[in-house]
Amino acid sequence: MKDCRHSFQLSVVCLTLALTVASQAAEKARNWHTGKVIDSQSNRYIAGTVGNANTTPGMGEPGGPFATFPKTTNSSQRAVYRVNVTFTIEAEQYVYEAQERVRKSSRAANLTVNGPVKYAIEKRKLFVIDEDGKEHEMELVKKILREPAGPGTPQQ
Repeated sequence: MKDCRHSFQLSVVCLTLALTVASQAAEKARNWHTGKVIDSQSNRYIAGTVGNANTTPGMGEPGGPFATFPKTTNSSQRAVYRVNVTFTIEAEQYVYEAQERVRKSSRAANLTVNGPVKYAIEKRKLFVIDEDGKEHEMELVKKILREPAGPGTPQQ
């Protein structure tokens, strides 16, 4: 019995250690920068419909009674909407356009146009820390190289 309890305790310790290592790996250090939110747009579109339709045979048709009445169809369908919010973020060298898909259980990043934002880029993903301190992951849609201000060009 003692060996069984010792084995269980060892398993618990190993599991705790594995979970700690996994959570530290998930908390990946990002290379954060500060930029400026220059635009945001929300786009809601119909992604499809869900539901069903039932058709009962008319009278006098195969499978139906012998009188002549039309077919009846009962349907209950509803639209499924998707919401995407597109943010445009101005950085030192680039202007980034990123899109966040808003799910039922979440909200879009709380960012103010013309306000500062902390962001990080990893491959085709843009991460931001919103004004509530929450990290949001977005798909990088467009990356625009900013043109350097030349002579005679007004500085902003």
